Amino acid sequence: MSTVVVQKFGGTSVGSTERIKRMADRVIQEKKKGHDVVVVVSAMGKTTDALVKMVGDITSEPSKREMDMLLSTGEQVTISLLTMALHQQGVEAISFTGWQAGIQTDSVLGNAHVQSIDTKRIRNELDNGQVVVVAGFQGMTEDGNISTLGRGGSDITAAALASALQADRCEIYTDVDGVYTSDPRFVPKASKITSLSYEDMQNLAIMGAGVLHPRAVKHAKKFGVPLIVKSSFENGRGTMIHGKAKQNGSTPVIGITFEEDINRIELFDCEDIEGLKKALMCELASRHIQADVYKQSCRNILSLLIKKNDHQEVLSILNEGKDKENWVYSRIEGKSGLSKVSAIGQNIKSQPIIKMNMCKILLENAIRVKLVGESAISITAVVEKSQVQLAAERLHTGFGLDYEVVMKASV
Repeated sequence: MSTVVVQKFGGTSVGSTERIKRMADRVIQEKKKGHDVVVVVSAMGKTTDALVKMVGDITSEPSKREMDMLLSTGEQVTISLLTMALHQQGVEAISFTGWQAGIQTDSVLGNAHVQSIDTKRIRNELDNGQVVVVAGFQGMTEDGNISTLGRGGSDITAAALASALQADRCEIYTDVDGVYTSDPRFVPKASKITSLSYEDMQNLAIMGAGVLHPRAVKHAKKFGVPLIVKSSFENGRGTMIHGKAKQNGSTPVIGITFEEDINRIELFDCEDIEGLKKALMCELASRHIQADVYKQSCRNILSLLIKKNDHQEVLSILNEGKDKENWVYSRIEGKSGLSKVSAIGQNIKSQPIIKMNMCKILLENAIRVKLVGESAISITAVVEKSQVQLAAERLHTGFGLDYEVVMKASV
């Protein structure tokens, strides 16, 4: 049985026909090694953003079904062009949309989760010597509607396919050459990490590291498929993601992450703050909305940190739940124009000095903190959007992550 390798190319990697031809060369190199190759691609460049803009010219309240129908077309262009580029070089290849590849999702349109993959058709084509090129970011619901997996969904497609096919590895090609201790575009002294555990990578991704989608890491971890993050434009080892995390007392903080466009919603005078928190988190999870939910128990305030694009849907959820038994509070206040910056590490909540040091660093640099929250994996500060880059840089330095040499995280 041949080794299966899954390669994923993001939007920047396939942003032009010239780049598509270069990515075809990478696919051919892998095929020549005797491997079965499955390729997952995103839409070209800013195609998805352009489609969303066109929707805005038509309506402010688009149907989720029609949005998924529209947005899924971007990847369909790329799979056809890449397959033609492979044909041009004499390589047998075939392209599949998400539903043709057997990817079934739940019915949460716009942010669907992969439920199962029927790999029969892909395996048949691999057995026939074909390179299989699959549209990322999409699948089909049980009732036959096209669904999309949310931003970064092509990562999920690649990892889910690699898991279903029991691939030897899943290579994620992007515009950076690996995973860094922070975003190197904004934190110049960030260092590349050569090796990460699934747990540590998932923690970084959940809290805002944009290089990989957290659900992609979850799929890979479940089936033990190694993930490798590499540059599309340079040759290098990249970052290997595999194995289990080990405690490393000398470096409890493994990275600094941040998200720029964050809104805060606060619920005041909560009668049953713990019950409301649990109920609200369950409702948000059922709709696949990511939120950080923090209690200010001394004041009976529940604070939600959410992505800007989720604000209206969260308000709708709160409105729908106002008659439920434990959803009792006096008023809601919202705040936009915020960002969050987080220090990430295993069992970080059990080390209170991390929180103390974080607050001290931010205070010394005159960074105005709106809220500090903590979880088992992170300490998070909410700051003004204009100060988030400064906050990330200072925290990166303060926690000793400004290495001049490549570091290696424990696995």
